[in-house]
Amino acid sequence: MKRKILLMPFKLNFQKIWVAYFLMIFQFGFSQQGSALDFDGANDYVNCGSILPTSYTKEAWIYVKSLSTQNNIISGGDSDGLHAFWIPNSSGKLSAGHNGGWFSVEDSVPLSINTWYHVAVTYDAATSTMKLYKNGELVDTNNDIDPVEGGNMVRLGAFNNAANSFTGTMDEVRIWNRALSPGEITSHMNCELSGPGIGLMAYYKFNQGVANANNASITTLQDSSGNNYNGTLIGFALNGNSSNWVGNSIINTGTTCSGSLNVSSVEKTKFKFFPNPATNKVFLRSEQPIVNVEVINFLGQTLIKQEISSGEAEINLSSLIPASYWIRVKTEKGIETIKIIKK
Repeated sequence: MKRKILLMPFKLNFQKIWVAYFLMIFQFGFSQQGSALDFDGANDYVNCGSILPTSYTKEAWIYVKSLSTQNNIISGGDSDGLHAFWIPNSSGKLSAGHNGGWFSVEDSVPLSINTWYHVAVTYDAATSTMKLYKNGELVDTNNDIDPVEGGNMVRLGAFNNAANSFTGTMDEVRIWNRALSPGEITSHMNCELSGPGIGLMAYYKFNQGVANANNASITTLQDSSGNNYNGTLIGFALNGNSSNWVGNSIINTGTTCSGSLNVSSVEKTKFKFFPNPATNKVFLRSEQPIVNVEVINFLGQTLIKQEISSGEAEINLSSLIPASYWIRVKTEKGIETIKIIKK
């Protein structure tokens, strides 16, 4: 009798353990977190608000399912001007432009459907230069593009409201307030950013909801830049395997790289930089003549700018509060960005 009494609780507990284990495996094996957003090409888009800077970089990972629609990726505008980063159905070629010049930069090779691509377009208002990238490679440049006013409306997956909608899946959308270099684009395109970068305006990771499940309550796309430019989901069914949060992203969630990116140059310049941390002054020495130096905070705002015409620079930090900053050094050979700490 005692043996039976002793064995029964053990058997019961053993069964409970296996049931709990099975439920845990079922839950984690079949309830996958969303890691991308699917657009149906009919009326799905994300309204990000009036956030487009005058100079900018737009970048995203896209998986196009059909080239029969005017696939707008990051586009929009208002009465101050219009901007488009898209794949017109007439050609299937990645394109971008402002105010009616929608093919100002254009890839020569059409995109393939059901294929992941990293795409980016940069615009430098100071030089009127627009550059188009596909999978980290520069595919077109135009040095005569008029700017649009800063603060233009930005929509993901549409041009104007639900017009010319995107058909496919989108992930890792980033908007910067400056034109990134080729080295910056390639260095972080295959990972999530782990921290703020210089000039990162809005950053949408799409790691929300439960893949292919009922996500009707999740109608806001979270901005991970720290600037709170959350997007509003419009037109999405938010249930099922389309027009919803999905799990087929090309970027593994949690695979990170630093948001603190150096601007690469063709011929890297050697610097001597001291002290760091610094109290009031920082000294720079370069093998190449320094053109100018900027001190930038983590919001991308230039706090100090000095024009230099030699290989040495002295930067006075006494007006800044103790914090971390970036020093952006432009030489005749390129640009370097260095992180400093002001004590």
